[in-house]
Amino acid sequence: MLDTASMAAAARAAYGPEELEALAAYSDLYAALESCGLHPYVETRGGLAVCAYTADGSLIVVAGQDALPLRRQSLKGWHITHVPEDSPSPSWRCAVYDTVPQDPASEAAGSLALDEATGAVTAHLVACRAGAAA
Repeated sequence: MLDTASMAAAARAAYGPEELEALAAYSDLYAALESCGLHPYVETRGGLAVCAYTADGSLIVVAGQDALPLRRQSLKGWHITHVPEDSPSPSWRCAVYDTVPQDPASEAAGSLALDEATGAVTAHLVACRAGAAA
C-alpha cells in the first residue's frame, strides 16, 4: 500500500515562498481535508490547487473556476475532483463537488462552506470504496 502521508510530506518539504503563501491563504481548507483523514498539500504546477492523497493513493483536487486565486476574496466557489494521479491528463476524473457559478464574472459566488465540501468528499470516497468492494 502507498504511504500517502509520506508522499504528502515530501511535497510539503519542497515548498517555496509561493506554496507557503498559498498554505497561509487556504489553511482552513488544508485543515478540513486533514480532518477527513486525507493528506493534503499545496500544488502550484499548472495553477494553484490544494490536493490531498486518499488512502489508495488517488487524489482529491480542490480548485476554483480554474485554479485557486491567491487572494481568497476572489474565490467564487469550490470545484473538487477525484483523480487517479497528479498529472495533467489523468485516465479518469470524477466531479465530487462544484459550487462555481456558470459565469463567475456576472453570477453570485457559490457556496464556500467547507463543511459542505468536505461532506461531499467524504461521501464520494465512501461510495468509491463501496463500489470497489462490490
